[in-house]
Amino acid sequence: MRLELQQIIDSVGAVEEVPAADPQVMISDFTWDSREVTQGSLFIALPGERVNGNDFILSALTAQAAAVIATRPVTEDERDSAQAAGAALLVVPDGLQALSSLAAGYRDLLSATVIGVTGSSGKTTTKELIAAVLSEELAVVATSGNHNNEYGVPHTVLSANPSTEALVVEMAMRGLGQIEALCAITHPDIGVVSNIGVAHLELLGSQENIARAKSEMISALPEDGGIAILNGDDPFTVLIRETAETTRRGVSVFLYGLAEHNDVRATAIRYNQQGQARFELILPGKEPVLVQLALQGEHNIYNALAAAAVGMVMDIDLAAIAHGLAVVKGAAMRQETMVTENGTKVINDAYNANPDSMRAALNLLGRLTDANERIAVLGDMAELGEGELDCHHRIGRLVFDNSVDVLITVGQRALSIAEGAVEAGMDKDAIIVCRDVDEAIAALWPHLGNQPTILVKGSRCMGLERVVEGVIELC
Repeated sequence: MRLELQQIIDSVGAVEEVPAADPQVMISDFTWDSREVTQGSLFIALPGERVNGNDFILSALTAQAAAVIATRPVTEDERDSAQAAGAALLVVPDGLQALSSLAAGYRDLLSATVIGVTGSSGKTTTKELIAAVLSEELAVVATSGNHNNEYGVPHTVLSANPSTEALVVEMAMRGLGQIEALCAITHPDIGVVSNIGVAHLELLGSQENIARAKSEMISALPEDGGIAILNGDDPFTVLIRETAETTRRGVSVFLYGLAEHNDVRATAIRYNQQGQARFELILPGKEPVLVQLALQGEHNIYNALAAAAVGMVMDIDLAAIAHGLAVVKGAAMRQETMVTENGTKVINDAYNANPDSMRAALNLLGRLTDANERIAVLGDMAELGEGELDCHHRIGRLVFDNSVDVLITVGQRALSIAEGAVEAGMDKDAIIVCRDVDEAIAALWPHLGNQPTILVKGSRCMGLERVVEGVIELC
């Protein structure tokens, strides 16, 4: 970020309680964490669930912030401290709205191409792959981690600078209208939708509504120039295109997937013993190029194809696209594979779970040809609404279909996973039902001498990363 103080004041509509000693001061950094304030930065005092940033205004001024945005009436001590420091003390009624307005105003000053990424699953990995592909030839800023909400999206935009050529922004939602609001900040030029699953089904009621919510990104693309990158193998892509009126609005659509009708696709797919895919990447009018992914599983082929499509429309060299796809590795707790001292392999996929990502993880486990014993530790999947037990039950069938040797379930909902596995034909003696993480760790103990491969996956609320930690300690 690089803005004049007056630009910030105008963008957020702030009342200037204390003017800066130097009205021409340039602000090149910002934070809402007073511990991260640096000399010359902007501190935005956001009220939070546990702490209120307004309680740390004096700390920010002591740390030499050039400007502070408060969200309540300032005190005399704060005025005096700002005057003594020569800092601007500004007040707005709504800190989050001020953050959004600041980012939206800054976005309008950027010349970078903005790529928005959303979808039911695979958003973060797809974003990382896109950033890697574009970074082969361009100056890129991308969402850090999964900071994809009403706080993280403005933060990503404000992290760009005038020399940024591509800005890759991941966007999440928990209801209709939320992606539309994020797009009002980012104004994406290119929109990528990874897939439409059943994550957040409890909140939106149907997959059709989930598709409509995701289509808000495509609806936000500029007419006669916007570019949509969509999963051509996903049955809800048709609804997304219809809802966003891509044809009428002159939005170009490029499809990716495994089927032959797609513009960007993969052929001659092979998997190594670790489940990593090798395939020929097919782009329109180009000779096929060989791609070797460090990521595991078929689902990551789709994520890679989405990134390749973005690289294609951004005119990235084909060899550079292949290299960018090859260098990306799994993020923490997203199919993060580790080997313990005794040779036990753990696939830590505990960050979150929905039926689609659970299916992808089990397919990966089933493909690992070097596994001595396949163990799946599966926890509850949250926010699935009335059909949650049926969703869990179907996962149980996938456990059996993917030749899992031992199933350990954690949580009340996951009981239906065990029931589904038994119905599919899995031996009851190979299934262990646990109430909590401690029981799951204890259930794993007798198997650790076999150097098994253990998949650990469940919704964020289950905290199954503690199972991974327990296995590492035991091994």
